[in-house]
Order: sequence, then C-alpha cells, then structure tokens
Amino acid sequence: MNDHIKFTQIAKFLFFVSIILWVPSPLHAQAENVPTDHPVYRFLKRMEVKGIIERYYDAVLPLSRRQIAGFLKEVRTKERELTGVEVDILEDFFTEFEYDVYGTTEGYHTLVDSREPSFGAAVSGMFTERQKFLYAYADTNVTFFVDGLLTLDSRKSTSETLREKNATFVQVGGRMRGTVFSRLGYYLQATNAQFWGSRELLFRDKLISQSDGLAKTNARNFDFTEGYVRYDGDIVSAQLGRERLLWGNGYGDKLIASDNVRVYDFIRLDAEYKAFKYTFLHAWLLGSRSHVIFTLPSDTSHQFAEPVTADKYFAAHRFSLSFPSLFDIGFQEMAIYSNRSPDLAYLNPLKLIESAQRSRDERDNVLWAFDIKTRFVKGWQLHAGIVFDHINLPDWGTDVWSNLYAYQIGGMAVDPFGVPNVTLAAEYTRVEPYTFSHGRSRDNSYTSGGRILGHHIGPNADSWFFRLDYLFSRKLISSFQFETQREGNNIYDAGMLVKNVGGDILQPHRGGKDADIKEFLGGNLVKTSRFQAFVVYEIVNQMFLEVRYEMQRRRELLKGTTTTEYDFGIALRIDL
Repeated sequence: MNDHIKFTQIAKFLFFVSIILWVPSPLHAQAENVPTDHPVYRFLKRMEVKGIIERYYDAVLPLSRRQIAGFLKEVRTKERELTGVEVDILEDFFTEFEYDVYGTTEGYHTLVDSREPSFGAAVSGMFTERQKFLYAYADTNVTFFVDGLLTLDSRKSTSETLREKNATFVQVGGRMRGTVFSRLGYYLQATNAQFWGSRELLFRDKLISQSDGLAKTNARNFDFTEGYVRYDGDIVSAQLGRERLLWGNGYGDKLIASDNVRVYDFIRLDAEYKAFKYTFLHAWLLGSRSHVIFTLPSDTSHQFAEPVTADKYFAAHRFSLSFPSLFDIGFQEMAIYSNRSPDLAYLNPLKLIESAQRSRDERDNVLWAFDIKTRFVKGWQLHAGIVFDHINLPDWGTDVWSNLYAYQIGGMAVDPFGVPNVTLAAEYTRVEPYTFSHGRSRDNSYTSGGRILGHHIGPNADSWFFRLDYLFSRKLISSFQFETQREGNNIYDAGMLVKNVGGDILQPHRGGKDADIKEFLGGNLVKTSRFQAFVVYEIVNQMFLEVRYEMQRRRELLKGTTTTEYDFGIALRIDL
C-alpha cells in the first residue's frame, strides 16, 4: 500500500513537471543561442550602462535568441533616449532578429526557394540591405535557417624575430540553426581554411592558433566546428554540445572563462526568475599530452607511438541576484578534476562543489569567486571580481605562498561628459604567484590544452586594460585598445628550472624547495605594452570589411632585451 502511494505521488510530480516544461511559449521563440562574438552584446552592454535595460545577465555568455529579442524590444520602448546612430543600429538588429521578435520572415531574403521571379533576381537580392540566408524555412512547428560563411584574410607582421612575414587564408563554411516546437534549438557551424605564407604568423592569432590542424606541419589548412542542442523552457533551460563560452564581468579578458582555449564540449543548465539566476556547467577539457609506445604481436620489431591526452573536466555553478538601479552580485564555485571518468558528484547541479570535493578525498582543484557590478549612476558602471584558488585563514593578509587569489576591478562609461556614441572602459587585473596551478595532480591546473582558462596574463602578473569604442555610424564602428602588462617569470638555465617564483601555471609550488614567502613580480620581470585598433565597415548587410592594427613592445629586464612587433591585417567577411 505504501509503495503504491509513493508511486502515485511520483507519477503526479513527474506529470506536474512535464506540464511546466511544455507549457506553450510564443510560437516564434527561438531556443538557439547568439554566438559570443556577435556585436549585439556590445550594443546591449551600452544599453545596460545607460540604464535602458535591466537584469542583463551577461556574466555568462552566450544568451539565447529569445533573450536577446526581449532586450531589443525593451530598448525599443525607450528609443527616445538613444542617439541617432544607436537608433540606426537598433533597426539593423530588428532586421536581423525579425523572426525572433515578430515571428515573421517577410523581410528575409533567401537564395534557395526565393520569392523573387528569377534566379538572377535572387542572386541580386543577396547584395541588398535585407537579412539574407542561403535557405530559410519557418512554420508553427519547425524553423530552419542556413547561412554560408566566407572570409578572405591577409595579414603582415614586421618584427625583430619574424622580420617581415605575410600570411593569407581563405575560410569557407556554413551554419544551420533552428528550433523545433518553440522549445528545442539546434545549431551547427563548421569552417575550413586554406592558408598560404607564414604559419608562425597565424600562430600569433589567439583564435586561429587553437586549431589542431595549424600545428600539423604537413598541412596548410585549419578548421573549426561548433554544434549543440538546447532546450528552452523559459525559466529553465538545458544545453548539450560545443560552443564558445565566456564567464566573468571583465571588459577585456574574462577572469573565469575566456576565449584563450580551444572551444570545448559541455553540459549547461540555467534557471532564471526575476532577480535570481543560476547557471550550472560541466565541461570536457584537454589535459596533458603524452605517448604510449607499443608493438603489435605480428610485428614486435617495430614500435608505434599512440597519442594520449589526459581526461580533464571543469565543473562550475553560479548564483546571481540583480537589484535594479543598484547592483548585481554573483557567487560561483569551480572545480578542475582529471585522470578519471566524469564524476557524478560534479554532474549534480544541486550540490556545493567544495563539500563534494572533500567527500571525494580532496583530490581536485576547487576555486571560489565573487563579483559585483553597479547600476548607481546611469551612463557609468563599476565592477569587481575576486577568485580564491586557496584560502588559508591563519595566514590571510600575509605573503605566504599559499594565499592564492586573483582579482579584477574596472569601470565603463557610455557617452561620458555628453560625448555621444562613445564607450570608455578601464580595468585592472592581478593574479598572485602560483594561483591557478595545482600540486596534487599534473592535470588539475586551471588550464585546457596547456592554456589558462581565464585571463591571459596568468599567475604572478598584472595588467591595465583600456578600451575606447566609437560609433561613427550604423555601418562604421571602431574600437581602440591599450594594455600594459607585467609578469614575473620563472628563471631557467639551459632549460632547467633555477628559481620558481610562481610564474608558470603548469609549475606548482614545491614544498621544501621553493620559498614560503611569495614575491609578487619576482623572477624575470617582463613588461609588455600592446596597442590594437579595429575598424569594421559594413559594405552591405552581412558583408564586412575589417581592418586591424597591432603594435606590441616586450621588454625582458633580466636579459636587457626589447622586441617590437607590428601587425596589420585586412579581411572581407561574408555571412549570408
């Protein structure tokens, strides 16, 4: 009898949950995400700082197309507070997100199955200001959008190390996305590039160097792919797959998860209701690489080398609260664990990670983080965040090496002092020695594929970052960035470690051998200054001409050397 009652109660509960999850939503709601490099995010950040929109949860990106459409509609209600250029940009986004906002495709143009009277007219329409697709289909049950991607890129670098190098590549690919029954979104993008010229020059590009194909000296191409499925239940959403993810409030690099590492696969859950938002993530990273030497029974005289990459995982969750016109606060836990199968303790989204780690024999690298961003004054925003890699309370506030933390503070001003269409941002980041490294496992450092997950400066370093964006018009935008960085590197002699100052994320503190008192910026002090300029002109809707320039000066005080590098690039990017 009791078992029957329990079964009935469980059945009722599951039925109730299913009703909640499948409650009808607007027919045109799109469940797939907007990629993190989309310009709509910078526009919405301006709107947040200006006080146009509220509860813009951008500490974890990307956001869904439904969420983006909701913010754009909110901006439309306060259009009189925008500059003329901002109004034009808003109209551009309404053209792009027409289906997400209105549920119609009347303004869209397609090459395949076009509404135009002839194929020639359909081709001509690809050079208009309408939103364009290779193919688009939408009804009450299914949406399906297909884009073609083409990039022509040429770049040149002059420096003391590379002298003068040139590289050119042609990148082609495609994207398909859509939503089924207004709930289940899907996304797939793949590109492949053929390049000519200097491989070393392309390795200097943070994103291109992440491709495994670029490292193969017998190949002249590199490729990327992303794909996922995502369920959007309005309040609750779930995602499985691979795409670029950013985590943190930083205006430059993010403190928790940036774009320094190769795109990884993950499971993500989100719950959002009014002032509260919760995010859970479990990701599959890349550990250290090695080889296993083996022979075959039929050929014991010959040895083969099998590549092996350690299994490595990243688990995290974030709790955040938003107080309109005041501030947003967030708390998050992260864990890096490796060399075993995925641990159910970290796959549980409703569990404190620190406690789970302790119950699993404290094998893993657990970190805590807190952040805040303000809304006190329209047009101005401050933010601060701190990550604790290890908290040793008796020694807190001292220079004992085990006090491992990193912090970031910054501010942003939109249209400061009455100057329209300008965004200013300034940010300071500091990472203490040995932070993000780990001494109990060779693979539990805060890295993937040997690169730091968070801010690019790494441990025993700090940086000042400044950014100025100016909107000349809806078609012509610019961004200027300057960063000055200091890093204290470990000292080596003939490849052997002579002095460990906590400047290498892959080299933890060695008890009994390394100093117990840390020295911030100790070791081989390197100072780097970097200036970057980006100008993007939209020739016609979805066809962009991009020009970029970078000057970097690096000084190694121990060696007394200075190197200066100048990079210039121009690209034509087409997304149809």
